[in-house]
Parts: sequence; structure tokens; C-alpha cells
Amino acid sequence: MRRRLAGPLSLCLGLLLALTSPPAVGGEGSASEKAAPPAGQMPEWVGRYFARMVGTWNADNAAHRSEAEPFEAYGMHWKLGLGGKSLVGRLYVIRDGKDVGTSWEFREFWHPGEGHLVASQFGSDGTYGTGPHERGADGQMEMLQTFYAPAGAVTRVGHRSELKLNELVTRSFDVQADGTWKERRKYVWLRKD
Repeated sequence: MRRRLAGPLSLCLGLLLALTSPPAVGGEGSASEKAAPPAGQMPEWVGRYFARMVGTWNADNAAHRSEAEPFEAYGMHWKLGLGGKSLVGRLYVIRDGKDVGTSWEFREFWHPGEGHLVASQFGSDGTYGTGPHERGADGQMEMLQTFYAPAGAVTRVGHRSELKLNELVTRSFDVQADGTWKERRKYVWLRKD
């Protein structure tokens, strides 16, 4: 049975953007992109994507601020994982200009057995989400994750993103039972460092 997660948790799901941004350099058509890496090896574009995401990003929350979601902004911080073979991040809330706590922890990695990028996230309430993260021919990234909440709710959430020089634009979607995507939120993340 699929149900939508309620409350501030579902609001934070829309912020998963950081997991969804493409590299702006070395596009799909470069010579190194055409030659497939050995089976199981992480492609060069994934390493470039990881490097581009490293740092701190903030997004204004004015359009969605409410009594239930009083945060003025959200922040994400990304770093490389062990051996530079994964991307590790966290999403935190900002109130009065200060980091007041982590809502989500993220990890992205190249799955050597399945041959694709995987995005996983862990919520402060015990919710877990995972799914493939794909790069389109236009350089935009798309992710479709399934979330499992401790109370038993299962939902699907989609994300699309575009990484520009120092700006990351993300859109989140509720994925309906018939597979259609219904847009929820859009955020513009600005690089802070």
C-alpha cells in the first residue's frame, strides 16, 4: 500500500536535490564518454559530478514557509566518501541564519554490480529512501526513489535537477501509482563555498 508521508518529513523530501545534479563539463559526447569503462568501474562523468557537488549549498524557503515549516532556508553540505568513490551529504534546516539540525543524510555511489549511480538517504525519523540516479542526454539528472517509513508507509518521489556554474535547480515530484509525476516544489540552491 502506498501512502504519502505527512508533515515536515514530506516537505524535506522535496529538498533532495543535491542528489540530483549533473556535471557541467565533459558532456555525453566527449571521446572519454564514448569509450565504456571496464565492467564495474565508475565512469569518469560520475567522478566529475561528485567533484562539482562538494561544498555547501543553500536554498531560500520563503515560498514554502508556514507554521508547520518555519524554516527560512535549507542547506546541504557534500563531501567525497572513502577513496573519492562516493558522495556523502546532509540536508539541514536554517533558522535565524543558523544551522539548527540535520534532517537527512545522503550517500551516492556507483553500483559496480548493477552499473548505475545509486542515491540513498536516511531521515532523522528512520525513513529510508533509495533509487537510481540517471543522467539524461541533455545533462540533466533524474532520480526515482522509493521511501520506506518506520510506520509502514511506502512512497515514490522523483527529482529532476540541473547544475549550472554555482547554482543548482531542483524539482521534486510525487510519483503516482500510474507512474505519472506531479510536481511538488522547486528550489534554487546557491553555492556558499
